[in-house]
Amino acid sequence: MGVFEVLRFGLKRGGMGIADRCVTNPLFSWTWSGAGEIRFVPRLAEFRPADSQTIVEMMEGKYLLSGRMVETGGTSPFAVESDFDDWFADLHGFGWLRHFSAVTDPGQRAFARTLVLDWIARFGAFEAEAWDLFITARRVLNWLKSLSLLFDGATPDQSRAILRSLSIQVQSLKVRAPLVYGPVTRLMVEIALVGAALSESEEPKDLVAHVDGLGALLATVLGDDGLVKNRNPFTQIQILSEIIPVNQALGQRHGHMSAAIGLRIEAMHRALEKLVLGTREPVYANGCGQVPVELVLAITAQSGVRSSGSSLCGGYGILVDGPGKLIADCGLVPPLPFARDAHAGGLSFEYASGSTLVVGNCGPAPAGLSDSGNLFRHTSAHSAPTIDDMSSARIGGGSMAGNALRRRGPEPLMSLDEAENTLELKTGAYRDRYGLDIVRRLTLMGGGQTLVGQDRFVAAGNRSRQQGAFTIRFHLAPGVALERSSGEAFFRLTYRNGEVWAFLWEGAEADIDDSVRHSAYFGLNRTRQIVLHGPARSDTDIAWVFTRQS
Repeated sequence: MGVFEVLRFGLKRGGMGIADRCVTNPLFSWTWSGAGEIRFVPRLAEFRPADSQTIVEMMEGKYLLSGRMVETGGTSPFAVESDFDDWFADLHGFGWLRHFSAVTDPGQRAFARTLVLDWIARFGAFEAEAWDLFITARRVLNWLKSLSLLFDGATPDQSRAILRSLSIQVQSLKVRAPLVYGPVTRLMVEIALVGAALSESEEPKDLVAHVDGLGALLATVLGDDGLVKNRNPFTQIQILSEIIPVNQALGQRHGHMSAAIGLRIEAMHRALEKLVLGTREPVYANGCGQVPVELVLAITAQSGVRSSGSSLCGGYGILVDGPGKLIADCGLVPPLPFARDAHAGGLSFEYASGSTLVVGNCGPAPAGLSDSGNLFRHTSAHSAPTIDDMSSARIGGGSMAGNALRRRGPEPLMSLDEAENTLELKTGAYRDRYGLDIVRRLTLMGGGQTLVGQDRFVAAGNRSRQQGAFTIRFHLAPGVALERSSGEAFFRLTYRNGEVWAFLWEGAEADIDDSVRHSAYFGLNRTRQIVLHGPARSDTDIAWVFTRQS
């Protein structure tokens, strides 16, 4: 990544940020906050699953969002000061409204409407954090999908207040959309604008322009294989959650306009399916952590795409054998505008046999540990090899590039041998400092119940560099009991479901250490990791195997 590219990125991002602050300044915001009231009607459907227990907890003042439980003590959640960015974003994004949509109890439905009206009273005027563009786009879409709920039993004044706030938020998105530099945020804004246009009682003249803009943005944000360019499966899920209802409504009213977007959505479904393990959870990679299984199932139910075999997709390698599935990350660094939250997961993998997660990554930092976010992006938080625990990519550290991930060394390489069901991944991230490349071979066999791995350190470059020590980490699933046979290179692993696996290795020393894994419900689950280590020299070869015993 060249200096001029970083400079151009920083200047453009900074310039757009200044422009956005100008149009949202009270001296100028009156030009859009005084927009006339638009009449919206319920046209967007909600397919995501609802949970009645969430309603009970929220009415008791307990708000579990983004893996963080916040108890409000009976006060409005919007009156609570929160240091947890993800919790704040989920609260103000109103995705939780879906839990109320199917209930018939008048008190529960009124409670949901009261929370919306309370938000309007507290944040109806522009406030930078609550009106963040990504959050605002999600809020608009979730209110539009819940209009029947919000209007049922509302007084005329309450209905007008909701419509008035929606109108102002939609107008703010129209004004601020050209000033968004983050491509994923810009896409979410355009999805919201198409959804809003489809929900107007009288179809607006700019619908065609917004649909065309949505198609162009999908082409920008998605790779050829349908995977979002930040390589984060959770972003893929967020986009699909919002774009599917919008395109369904578009198809019902303008079938000819929805076809091209529908093809993009199908490509996104295919890419997501590749990155979901047999546990029905997406791989913990590039900022993705635990996603509720019922949400993943609800999204996959919207498509006819079914499981595929071994393949490559957007820098990931996928091996499938029977119920076994492995997803490996070659360490491809996304383009700079997409790299803000990317992880340095070069040569890492997650492996599951059926519903049993055998080996995984730590995932992103949970709410409450945002200051440690870069530690969870480090290669050592992944099941991957390193030298001297140096990360396989640079994590932030530059004012112009912000916190973006930046590549070390040449582009990583990956290939798939379908006949052998083997992936080969190669990183040159350590070449400049150590004169070594790392090559990892992964073979899935035995009906998906045996994984054979090999990590080789090969000379690269024209001269010898400094000596280092390698570390190869395998982060295990929560609840695994580990036993080591005395004097043997053998670990016995007993999983919560009673399955017994063996881990064997040669060419390294081995230790057991503590580890963690991201949880959508508890923030983090404590677990263990197997750590292989030794001197990193040219032609060093470490072999290892995970195999099921019973």
